[in-house]
Amino acid sequence: MNRAYARRLAEILAPRFGGEPLTWILAHDDALAWYTAKANVIDWSEGDYLEKVDALDAEHLERLLGSAGIAWRPEDPVAYARDLEFRVMSSVDARFPDAKPAIQGLRKAGHRVHVVTSATDSNARGALTGAGLLDHVDGVFTGNSVGLHKSTVAYWHRVVETMAAPGGPVLVVDDRLDFLRPAVTAGLTALLIDRPGSHPHEGPPSFVRAILRSLAGLPHLADLYSAGKGP
Repeated sequence: MNRAYARRLAEILAPRFGGEPLTWILAHDDALAWYTAKANVIDWSEGDYLEKVDALDAEHLERLLGSAGIAWRPEDPVAYARDLEFRVMSSVDARFPDAKPAIQGLRKAGHRVHVVTSATDSNARGALTGAGLLDHVDGVFTGNSVGLHKSTVAYWHRVVETMAAPGGPVLVVDDRLDFLRPAVTAGLTALLIDRPGSHPHEGPPSFVRAILRSLAGLPHLADLYSAGKGP
């Protein structure tokens, strides 16, 4: 998605506003650098989460258009930014090859599968649409629907309450420890997906129950947990 996003954005905006595709790619890169730096220093645990996200997305759009030399601004910058985000992401297939078989295997065995993210609805549903996975999951929890950041314990409590999960362990698969830690605090079981092999199998953090190098073995692992035989 990171590799394709700027190019697809340019394909959408250059015909609309004019300018060379490279101009839009460079404008995207400038706006993204600002967005990433800003998002990394915001205290997401304080204040209204959605207000912060809306303000961030509106300014990101402002910087994108400004960097491309465009004076026009939409009447509703947040709505425009979200629509643009969905258009871009829904046209890019960034799916890992093991994702769809794993989801299909889980659901065939009777497990429910939800996507859980701090991203906006447009981001999450756009990515899942582009990957051809949206119709293969039971639900999507986003920053919009939960109204909190994924790094907070309150986020995970709200997800579990909304999901109305049946008895037994709820498995959370993520590649970031700062998201898994609060999930465990909220009573969920953490599985670390570590595709690059950054964490040795013999030394995972104490709150991580297992490390996965891919999603291929996840259906079998879920079956073990359901039977009370998980690691």
